[in-house]
Amino acid sequence: MTRPTIVFDLDGTLADTAPDLYATVCWLLIREGRNRVPYERIKTLIGDGAAPMIRGGFGDTGGVPEEDEFKRLVDLFMGRYIDHLADRSEPFAGALDAIRRLKARGAIVAICTNKRADFTERQFAFWGIRPMFDAVKCADSFPYRKPDGRHLTGTIEAAGGDPSNAVMIGDTASDTGAARDAGVPVIAVTFGYGKTPARELDADRWIDHFSQLDRAVDELVSWG
Repeated sequence: MTRPTIVFDLDGTLADTAPDLYATVCWLLIREGRNRVPYERIKTLIGDGAAPMIRGGFGDTGGVPEEDEFKRLVDLFMGRYIDHLADRSEPFAGALDAIRRLKARGAIVAICTNKRADFTERQFAFWGIRPMFDAVKCADSFPYRKPDGRHLTGTIEAAGGDPSNAVMIGDTASDTGAARDAGVPVIAVTFGYGKTPARELDADRWIDHFSQLDRAVDELVSWG
């Protein structure tokens, strides 16, 4: 049997990236003459890319601009964020140790994120963790993305794994939706960003800290 493949979402699962995403949204709002929005408001919109965060922020402070103007805002956000994506963001406590333990046991480890590849690769380079992953697949890696299950199965296959012996780890309905669509079991983290509380997501297991990951994984995959 193929070695188990452990696939992590990025924002809100592997890493606490909300501080820099929030700072960039607020920078854009202030630049455009709007007010800041609460931190918790933006956290619930992380997971599907920049557009929902911008739409939420501007919708709460006077309205969302029309299509061409909205595209300008997205471009401004992207240009700012790429230079500030690791100011305060960092992997969650215990995340990297958990990955090291899984790899030491022979697991294939991958990332499946709705974040763009240029942002993801730059963030990983800053943290020095890119070599830890057998594949990193992002919003622009395929013509589809989570919650489409093909984003997940494509990531698993790119890493050299088999979807029949894999598990997804995420924090939002996009993650659990992709896993269900792909027929892959899923572990939800309770410390993430999703609008839906983690224990209300359609997950097979839930963890409150990465120290609990090994046991949850062992219950869902085969080590041969």
